[in-house]
Amino acid sequence: MARILVVDDDPRLVKVVSTLLRKHHHRVEAVPTGELARQALRRGNVDITLLDVNLPDVNGLSLILEMRQEGNDVPVILLTVRTEVHDQTLGLRLGGDDYITKPFNPEVLLARIEAVLRRAQGTGAVQRDDEVDDNLVEIPPIVIDFAARQVFKNGEVVRLAPLEYSILEFLAANRGRAVSKEELMLDVWGTSRGVSRTLAEHISRLRRKLGDGLIVTQTGYGYLVPGAR
Repeated sequence: MARILVVDDDPRLVKVVSTLLRKHHHRVEAVPTGELARQALRRGNVDITLLDVNLPDVNGLSLILEMRQEGNDVPVILLTVRTEVHDQTLGLRLGGDDYITKPFNPEVLLARIEAVLRRAQGTGAVQRDDEVDDNLVEIPPIVIDFAARQVFKNGEVVRLAPLEYSILEFLAANRGRAVSKEELMLDVWGTSRGVSRTLAEHISRLRRKLGDGLIVTQTGYGYLVPGAR
Protein backbone atom coordinates (compact mmCIF):
# COMPACT_ATOMS: atom_id res chain seq x y z
CA MET A 1 0.00 0.00 0.00
CA ALA A 2 1.25 3.48 -0.88
CA ARG A 3 -0.11 6.94 -0.18
CA ILE A 4 -0.59 8.58 -3.59
CA LEU A 5 -1.34 12.26 -4.22
CA VAL A 6 -3.12 12.87 -7.56
CA VAL A 7 -2.87 16.49 -8.73
CA ASP A 8 -5.13 17.07 -11.72
CA ASP A 9 -8.16 19.24 -12.49
CA ASP A 10 -9.79 16.75 -14.89
CA PRO A 11 -12.49 15.04 -12.77
CA ARG A 12 -12.96 12.15 -15.20
CA LEU A 13 -9.26 11.30 -15.20
CA VAL A 14 -9.08 11.64 -11.41
CA LYS A 15 -12.03 9.26 -11.00
CA VAL A 16 -10.51 6.60 -13.29
CA VAL A 17 -7.06 6.81 -11.72
CA SER A 18 -8.35 6.91 -8.13
CA THR A 19 -10.61 3.90 -8.68
CA LEU A 20 -7.76 1.89 -10.21
CA LEU A 21 -5.33 2.72 -7.41
CA ARG A 22 -7.82 1.91 -4.66
CA LYS A 23 -8.54 -1.46 -6.26
CA HIS A 24 -4.85 -2.18 -5.74
CA HIS A 25 -5.13 -1.12 -2.08
CA HIS A 26 -3.36 2.22 -2.45
CA ARG A 27 -4.62 5.24 -0.51
CA VAL A 28 -5.44 8.23 -2.69
CA GLU A 29 -5.80 11.94 -2.08
CA ALA A 30 -6.85 13.98 -5.12
CA VAL A 31 -6.55 17.76 -5.45
CA PRO A 32 -7.27 19.97 -8.49
CA THR A 33 -4.79 22.84 -7.97
CA GLY A 34 -1.14 23.50 -7.29
CA GLU A 35 -1.90 25.35 -4.06
CA LEU A 36 -3.80 22.38 -2.61
CA ALA A 37 -0.94 20.14 -3.75
CA ARG A 38 1.55 22.34 -1.87
CA GLN A 39 -0.51 22.03 1.29
CA ALA A 40 -0.77 18.25 0.97
CA LEU A 41 2.94 17.84 0.30
CA ARG A 42 3.96 20.07 3.18
CA ARG A 43 1.77 18.02 5.53
CA GLY A 44 3.78 14.99 4.44
CA ASN A 45 2.24 11.53 4.47
CA VAL A 46 2.72 11.17 0.68
CA ASP A 47 4.72 8.35 -0.95
CA ILE A 48 4.38 9.41 -4.58
CA THR A 49 2.73 12.24 -6.53
CA LEU A 50 1.02 12.12 -9.93
CA LEU A 51 1.33 15.71 -11.14
CA ASP A 52 -0.45 17.25 -14.12
CA VAL A 53 1.78 19.79 -15.86
CA ASN A 54 -1.10 22.08 -16.91
CA LEU A 55 -2.83 23.07 -13.67
CA PRO A 56 -5.28 25.99 -13.50
CA ASP A 57 -3.18 28.03 -11.05
CA VAL A 58 0.43 26.98 -11.64
CA ASN A 59 2.66 25.17 -14.10
CA GLY A 60 3.43 21.69 -12.80
CA LEU A 61 7.08 22.06 -13.77
CA SER A 62 7.37 25.13 -11.54
CA LEU A 63 5.75 23.21 -8.71
CA ILE A 64 8.18 20.30 -8.95
CA LEU A 65 11.13 22.71 -9.02
CA GLU A 66 9.74 24.40 -5.90
CA MET A 67 9.40 21.00 -4.20
CA ARG A 68 13.00 20.05 -4.89
CA GLN A 69 14.31 23.45 -3.77
CA GLU A 70 12.47 22.95 -0.48
CA GLY A 71 14.15 19.56 -0.04
CA ASN A 72 11.00 17.55 -0.74
CA ASP A 73 12.17 14.32 -2.38
CA VAL A 74 8.75 12.64 -2.79
CA PRO A 75 8.81 10.81 -6.16
CA VAL A 76 6.84 12.57 -8.90
CA ILE A 77 5.36 11.20 -12.10
CA LEU A 78 4.44 14.02 -14.47
CA LEU A 79 1.23 13.72 -16.50
CA THR A 80 0.72 15.90 -19.55
CA VAL A 81 -0.68 16.19 -23.06
CA ARG A 82 2.66 17.65 -24.21
CA THR A 83 4.58 15.19 -26.37
CA GLU A 84 7.65 17.27 -27.26
CA VAL A 85 10.98 15.76 -26.21
CA HIS A 86 12.06 19.13 -24.80
CA ASP A 87 9.14 19.19 -22.37
CA GLN A 88 9.83 15.63 -21.25
CA THR A 89 13.54 16.13 -20.68
CA LEU A 90 12.92 19.43 -18.87
CA GLY A 91 10.46 17.78 -16.52
CA LEU A 92 12.94 15.03 -15.68
CA ARG A 93 15.83 17.46 -15.23
CA LEU A 94 13.77 19.59 -12.84
CA GLY A 95 13.28 16.57 -10.56
CA GLY A 96 10.57 14.39 -12.09
CA ASP A 97 11.01 10.65 -11.71
CA ASP A 98 8.94 9.67 -14.74
CA TYR A 99 6.86 11.29 -17.48
CA ILE A 100 3.62 9.97 -19.01
CA THR A 101 1.71 11.59 -21.84
CA LYS A 102 -2.08 11.67 -21.99
CA PRO A 103 -4.08 9.70 -22.90
CA PHE A 104 -2.51 6.72 -21.20
CA ASN A 105 -3.45 3.15 -20.35
CA PRO A 106 -4.35 3.02 -16.64
CA GLU A 107 -2.64 -0.35 -16.18
CA VAL A 108 0.56 1.07 -17.67
CA LEU A 109 0.31 3.98 -15.24
CA LEU A 110 -0.03 1.52 -12.36
CA ALA A 111 3.09 -0.35 -13.50
CA ARG A 112 5.07 2.89 -13.79
CA ILE A 113 3.99 3.93 -10.29
CA GLU A 114 5.15 0.63 -8.86
CA ALA A 115 8.47 0.91 -10.73
CA VAL A 116 9.13 4.41 -9.38
CA LEU A 117 8.28 3.28 -5.85
CA ARG A 118 10.65 0.32 -6.14
CA ARG A 119 13.48 2.60 -7.22
CA ALA A 120 12.72 5.11 -4.46
CA GLN A 121 12.64 2.44 -1.76
CA GLY A 122 15.64 0.52 -3.08
CA THR A 123 13.78 -2.80 -3.03
CA GLY A 124 12.28 -5.28 -5.45
CA ALA A 125 8.73 -4.88 -4.16
CA VAL A 126 6.43 -2.14 -2.98
CA GLN A 127 6.63 -2.41 0.79
CA ARG A 128 6.11 -0.26 3.84
CA ASP A 129 7.45 -0.95 7.32
CA ASP A 130 4.19 0.32 8.77
CA GLU A 131 1.92 -1.48 6.31
CA VAL A 132 -0.16 -3.17 9.02
CA ASP A 133 -0.79 0.14 10.74
CA ASP A 134 -1.79 1.71 7.44
CA ASN A 135 -4.30 -1.03 6.70
CA LEU A 136 -6.13 -0.73 10.03
CA VAL A 137 -7.43 2.55 11.41
CA GLU A 138 -9.03 2.58 14.84
CA ILE A 139 -11.36 5.41 15.82
CA PRO A 140 -13.13 3.88 18.84
CA PRO A 141 -15.54 2.18 18.69
CA ILE A 142 -14.91 1.99 14.91
CA VAL A 143 -12.16 0.01 13.17
CA ILE A 144 -11.63 0.40 9.43
CA ASP A 145 -9.74 -2.24 7.45
CA PHE A 146 -8.63 -0.46 4.27
CA ALA A 147 -7.25 -3.62 2.65
CA ALA A 148 -10.47 -5.58 3.14
CA ARG A 149 -12.72 -2.52 2.71
CA GLN A 150 -14.57 -3.48 5.87
CA VAL A 151 -15.80 -1.47 8.83
CA PHE A 152 -16.35 -2.81 12.35
CA LYS A 153 -18.22 -1.27 15.27
CA ASN A 154 -17.63 -2.82 18.67
CA GLY A 155 -16.23 -5.85 16.84
CA GLU A 156 -19.28 -6.32 14.59
CA VAL A 157 -19.21 -5.79 10.81
CA VAL A 158 -21.08 -2.68 9.66
CA ARG A 159 -22.44 -3.03 6.14
CA LEU A 160 -21.90 0.12 4.10
CA ALA A 161 -22.95 0.95 0.57
CA PRO A 162 -19.98 1.50 -1.79
CA LEU A 163 -20.33 5.29 -1.80
CA GLU A 164 -20.73 5.36 1.98
CA TYR A 165 -17.50 3.40 2.34
CA SER A 166 -15.65 5.66 -0.13
CA ILE A 167 -16.68 8.76 1.84
CA LEU A 168 -15.65 7.20 5.14
CA GLU A 169 -12.35 5.92 3.70
CA PHE A 170 -11.36 9.35 2.43
CA LEU A 171 -12.28 11.10 5.69
CA ALA A 172 -10.50 8.46 7.77
CA ALA A 173 -7.39 8.60 5.60
CA ASN A 174 -7.33 12.35 6.30
CA ARG A 175 -8.33 12.08 9.96
CA GLY A 176 -7.36 15.08 12.01
CA ARG A 177 -7.74 17.38 8.98
CA ALA A 178 -10.87 19.25 7.97
CA VAL A 179 -11.81 18.16 4.45
CA SER A 180 -13.81 20.55 2.28
CA LYS A 181 -17.06 19.37 0.70
CA GLU A 182 -15.61 20.12 -2.74
CA GLU A 183 -12.53 17.99 -2.13
CA LEU A 184 -14.65 15.12 -0.84
CA MET A 185 -17.13 15.26 -3.72
CA LEU A 186 -14.32 15.44 -6.28
CA ASP A 187 -12.66 12.36 -4.81
CA VAL A 188 -15.80 10.23 -4.47
CA TRP A 189 -17.91 11.33 -7.47
CA GLY A 190 -15.26 12.88 -9.68
CA THR A 191 -17.14 16.19 -9.68
CA SER A 192 -18.19 18.84 -7.20
CA ARG A 193 -21.29 19.86 -9.13
CA GLY A 194 -24.81 18.66 -8.43
CA VAL A 195 -23.98 16.14 -5.69
CA SER A 196 -23.96 18.35 -2.57
CA ARG A 197 -27.36 17.08 -1.39
CA THR A 198 -26.36 13.49 -2.16
CA LEU A 199 -23.21 13.92 -0.06
CA ALA A 200 -25.26 15.23 2.87
CA GLU A 201 -27.62 12.23 2.62
CA HIS A 202 -24.71 9.78 2.67
CA ILE A 203 -23.15 11.53 5.66
CA SER A 204 -26.46 11.21 7.50
CA ARG A 205 -26.60 7.47 6.76
CA LEU A 206 -23.02 7.01 7.96
CA ARG A 207 -23.85 8.77 11.22
CA ARG A 208 -26.87 6.55 11.77
CA LYS A 209 -24.77 3.43 11.21
CA LEU A 210 -21.57 4.48 12.98
CA GLY A 211 -22.61 7.09 15.54
CA ASP A 212 -23.00 10.86 15.50
CA GLY A 213 -19.55 11.60 16.93
CA LEU A 214 -17.45 9.98 14.20
CA ILE A 215 -17.93 12.60 11.47
CA VAL A 216 -17.84 16.19 12.69
CA THR A 217 -19.37 18.96 10.57
CA GLN A 218 -17.11 21.96 9.95
CA THR A 219 -19.76 24.64 9.44
CA GLY A 220 -19.49 26.36 6.08
CA TYR A 221 -16.56 24.18 5.01
CA GLY A 222 -16.83 20.42 5.20
CA TYR A 223 -16.23 17.47 7.54
CA LEU A 224 -13.66 16.12 9.96
CA VAL A 225 -12.92 12.70 11.41
CA PRO A 226 -11.01 13.41 14.65
CA GLY A 227 -7.70 11.77 15.43
CA ALA A 228 -4.02 11.87 14.56
CA ARG A 229 -2.95 10.85 11.07
